[in-house]
Amino acid sequence: MATTSVGIDIGTYSVKVAKVRSTNRGYECIGTSEYPLSQDPNKDTQIEIIEILRDVHARYIEPGASLVIGAHQYEVSWRRREFPFKERHKILKSLPFELEDDIPFSSENSVFDAKITHFIGNKAEVLAVACPKEHLIKTLKRVEDVGLSVDIVSVDGFAFSNLFEEWREAPWAYPALTEAPETPEPSQVDLAINIGHRSSTVAIIKDGYLLDVRHIDWGGRDLAELIAQRYSIPYLEALKELKKKAYILMNNEGASREQVALSEVIKSAVDNFAQKLQLTLFELKSLYKVQYRQAILVGGVSQLRNLGPYLTQKTEVAMNRLAKLDMIPQLDFGHSPNGEVAFVTAIGLGVEGIKRPKNPPLNLLRGEFAKQSQSLQVFWDRWGHSMKVASAAFLVLCIWSFVRDDFTSSNIDASAAALHQQAENVMGAKGPRVTNRAIHDFIRDQNEKAKLRDMLESLQSMNSALDVMTRLTAVQPMSKSYGPQHNLSGLNIADLRINGEDVVMTGQAASSSIIAHLEQALRALARDGKIHRLTVQMTTKRGYQAFRYRLRVSRRSGG
Repeated sequence: MATTSVGIDIGTYSVKVAKVRSTNRGYECIGTSEYPLSQDPNKDTQIEIIEILRDVHARYIEPGASLVIGAHQYEVSWRRREFPFKERHKILKSLPFELEDDIPFSSENSVFDAKITHFIGNKAEVLAVACPKEHLIKTLKRVEDVGLSVDIVSVDGFAFSNLFEEWREAPWAYPALTEAPETPEPSQVDLAINIGHRSSTVAIIKDGYLLDVRHIDWGGRDLAELIAQRYSIPYLEALKELKKKAYILMNNEGASREQVALSEVIKSAVDNFAQKLQLTLFELKSLYKVQYRQAILVGGVSQLRNLGPYLTQKTEVAMNRLAKLDMIPQLDFGHSPNGEVAFVTAIGLGVEGIKRPKNPPLNLLRGEFAKQSQSLQVFWDRWGHSMKVASAAFLVLCIWSFVRDDFTSSNIDASAAALHQQAENVMGAKGPRVTNRAIHDFIRDQNEKAKLRDMLESLQSMNSALDVMTRLTAVQPMSKSYGPQHNLSGLNIADLRINGEDVVMTGQAASSSIIAHLEQALRALARDGKIHRLTVQMTTKRGYQAFRYRLRVSRRSGG
């Protein structure tokens, strides 16, 4: 049976809509639309959004279709948590207590949900989300004013990552770890970076699931404001210039003075984003011990010419713009327009509405915001009295069990008092100031200080890729037959690639002796004293021999 879902992404530059359908044969995107919003500060954007939603209601909403909208990433707070059980209902019940000390707003006035990313043995790794009720009320009011009934309220950053996750299957399950490896190898991960008009979202994808998300307060609006300031033009004109002819020059050869000036203005704005992105990548790398394979750029600002190569230079991570969504196998985009890459968040929200129970969507409509069921109301009217009597009997049984366990509770209280006394001794404080919250804050502060010290030590002792290249180019294989003052000639390096600690060198040499001395020199440079010969296919000069080696070098200072 076909299931249809409509995702609505309400941004600050436009409202994007995507219609997604699930059938027995698979999944497909059957329609997208974009409604630009006026950037004139004198116009009421809320009225404009209501008019757009009325048109969406008439064109896209059909009986039985799920409607999904997204809360903005900067309106929610999220934390990664590990639970010693796998049941989703237990996780949801524990969330308010787990996040009470970590979220920057009251848990009593918030709505909680969790996205299970993967399992490790009998433990569940989740991304827990908390959203203030006031933000949820504001989001729902927009659509209820035009008579729409919302089925799911997700988070736009999490929904955007659906296009890069394997959401069709249950969360990935890893075997339980019996013992931690002495020197664990860093995991290879991919990045998906959505650069929007107001802000940007960075999603880190590992083994087909979302590992974490980060929000960066930078977007196309920052570019337009800087252009308007430098050229003394209105903001709306700067937006038009940015959309029509903005670019980054990788070199200034052949460019006019005006072209160079515009490129330098854009570079100065992008440098601010690159700095924030670097800090985010360093934090994620230190937190999860990962190695970045590549980064995929999406969103409106990703269309900026040469943005990918420029960010690659700044971050040392290969970044490329996503050209077409047919590269993503989860959905069929064969009949979609070529510009569907601009709708990644809207499509991701639509995917939330067709997810199956084995990997359910993130939905903030819980508690008082949960969608009411008419059949449930009829059931309650018919059997409500009987259920009340049963509840009273259950309450009596609970009281009896509590009395029976009174002795155990006394022991627990005594243990808690002993632990509290030990905490006072460690903190060096006594009296009413040493509350449970103060103890938790003290432990959290010590953990954060330890993590910060580890991260700073790691960054200070890290060599750049250019340092590694300098050490490689300093290799001068020598030959006794040529004498101590003569370097070996006939050695040509065709390709040199450095990815983390991995180095791959490809070239050709005039004789076997030169290759032998080169291998000896590379072994001395390798971290473990080993090099690996790889298969090479390249056209060589007459009398020359091709070679290709892989080795691992130390990125630590002095290593």
